[in-house]
Amino acid sequence: MDDIVSLVRPEIYAMRPYSSARVEADQAVRIHLDANENPYPPYPGGSEQEGLNRYPEPQPPSLLRRFSEIYGLPVEQLFLSRGADEAIDLLVRAFCAAGRDAILITPPTFVMYETAAHIQGASVRQVPLLAGSYQLDTDAMLAACDADPGIKIVFVCSPNNPTANLMEHASVLRLAERLRGRAMVVVDELYLDYSGRPSLAGAIAEQPNLVVVRSLSKEYSLAGERCGITLAHPEVVGVLRRIMPPYPLTVTAIRAIGAAISPDGIAYGRRNIDRIVAERDRVREALAQLPTIVEVLPSDANFLLVRTEDPRRLCAALAAQGIRLRDRSGVIDGAVRLSIGTPEENDELLRALKLHG
Repeated sequence: MDDIVSLVRPEIYAMRPYSSARVEADQAVRIHLDANENPYPPYPGGSEQEGLNRYPEPQPPSLLRRFSEIYGLPVEQLFLSRGADEAIDLLVRAFCAAGRDAILITPPTFVMYETAAHIQGASVRQVPLLAGSYQLDTDAMLAACDADPGIKIVFVCSPNNPTANLMEHASVLRLAERLRGRAMVVVDELYLDYSGRPSLAGAIAEQPNLVVVRSLSKEYSLAGERCGITLAHPEVVGVLRRIMPPYPLTVTAIRAIGAAISPDGIAYGRRNIDRIVAERDRVREALAQLPTIVEVLPSDANFLLVRTEDPRRLCAALAAQGIRLRDRSGVIDGAVRLSIGTPEENDELLRALKLHG
């Protein structure tokens, strides 16, 4: 625990965290007169309106218990946030002092890590992924941390966005071991369920500076509800709860999440993941046959990264037909990222690409 305490900004422990009315309600409540809520329900214009005039639990116990069963960790090691983006932002706020500390990223990777650091006033150090394999350059990352003791968080995206590949677990664990007491290693596993590989969360017991961030957006079709799950040492979770907004999840989000992580919801999500993986492999094979596609990278995610000679022209041509792709040529030469849709959507994409060629 001391390894973590020494990394947290001291003013975080010195501050008095906001204590919401729901947090302070330690007994069963029949009449809520403690949070300045409107006692009347909202206008009956939508579905599931009941309870919307009341503030929700900041960290709903029912969801924490269910996630504890799913991930095999005690509730003290789980933190729920308004999407994974909020968790990333809170981690940077907790561990990086403005104008003094830094994060380390491995481009090309998810841009939110850098964005959160800039908002906090923290510096950004970069060690590019290895050319060709897009794996971690672990030696260079450790050397960067040795050269700059101000690096407090190392972000690893696995599977990586936009390259879609899973990082070698041994490399991540080596980072966590070598940086223990010096920096947190935050692993973004948002796309992990599409890889068929286990999570690194099981290593947290031995590596307390290891943090895993997950989400319900990709696997359980809840991008619109915004729910992130952070798996971490209890001390890290305690720090995040000190600085979290009063009510991260809405009432409707809590209901939707509860349904999604029920046994039936998990089975439904698993079936959809299997369908997407099958479509991913089918689309990858079809793309490899098209003359306009120079390369299709292997994928452990729900998207593919392809390289083409003129990505801007390709994206514009498909956008004119109502099909949006993501031009990533700014970070990887000639790259375009495309998400895997339904079989019908994927067929339409392939037809449009054939016509473009």
